[in-house]
Amino acid sequence: MTNNPLLADSRPWCIGRLVMDRPARSGISYEKYEYWGNKIDIARDISPGTFRYRVDTRENELRAKRRTTSISSYKEMLAKGLKSMIVETDIPLLEQAVSPTPSSRLLIFKDLAEEDYPFSAEGYVLAGSRMLTMKFDVQRSSGIQKVTQRSTDVYQNITYRDDWTVPTERGFCIPGALIGGPSRNSELAEQTIVLQPGRASAFVLKMRDAVDVDQQSSLLKTLPDLRQRLGGQGSVRILREGKRQVAGMEAEEVLFSIRDGGSQLYRFYLLAPGNPDSVAQPHTEIQLRLGSALTYADKDRGVKPEAVSSLVDEAGAIQAWDALLNSMHLRPGAM
Repeated sequence: MTNNPLLADSRPWCIGRLVMDRPARSGISYEKYEYWGNKIDIARDISPGTFRYRVDTRENELRAKRRTTSISSYKEMLAKGLKSMIVETDIPLLEQAVSPTPSSRLLIFKDLAEEDYPFSAEGYVLAGSRMLTMKFDVQRSSGIQKVTQRSTDVYQNITYRDDWTVPTERGFCIPGALIGGPSRNSELAEQTIVLQPGRASAFVLKMRDAVDVDQQSSLLKTLPDLRQRLGGQGSVRILREGKRQVAGMEAEEVLFSIRDGGSQLYRFYLLAPGNPDSVAQPHTEIQLRLGSALTYADKDRGVKPEAVSSLVDEAGAIQAWDALLNSMHLRPGAM
């Protein structure tokens, strides 16, 4: 298997609550994470001083800016000699700033002065050298005290981890950190792993909490539409289709070979509906995208078809697909 360049030097890689084998020289070209309603951004190589500076700057900005309100009518605007129906109040955007833990800060604010306008929240957490920015909307039914307590429950369970370290504690893996504690009803993790940097070799993984309607989804039922869409890229041939398992979940897969002139492409797809009763079995979509078609710009530069074709042949593509999927499993201790 090590002879396959798409699988060379594979190591365990933690994402969400699952683990898979990922080539050590691969790279991440896209990532997205959400946890319990929080949209998470990750900044790397952040010192405590830089963390404090960034948080203080944002907090001061929210203190300095004022909420706005709307004049009820154009006539009132003219009567008051105003140039706009949107006016600034003397109320700062910032409603509350607290530190749920020594290495975190939670800012709750809103832009409009209207009583029924919802608040927004931004949480900042320093885990080792990783700065997590966690944004979410505050629902009207949730008081600020309740939101603060919920954030405290999350932030106090965030710990630093090396990217390639697979933790044994329960929790949700994101790069550089583990969000520990009990499982929540809303978790999302997406990564695009470039298996061989410099070549079209993307392994696209999307996981989110499953819902009841997902059980009606079928990749195989969409096969005609999928094949027609891919047909615009060249001559399409189905290599394999049917049911299989991934990470202990029932799934469906379809594997396409596409010939576009002198370029060879492979497009492999998998869909697992998941289990609405457990975040250990998330709704999962996976793609393997090997090779790309020559663009007009490529042709103008004299790029040869083999330079953009799949790095491996049909057997190598299927081997990589099966190896990557078979390596995926629930991380021991994750729940």
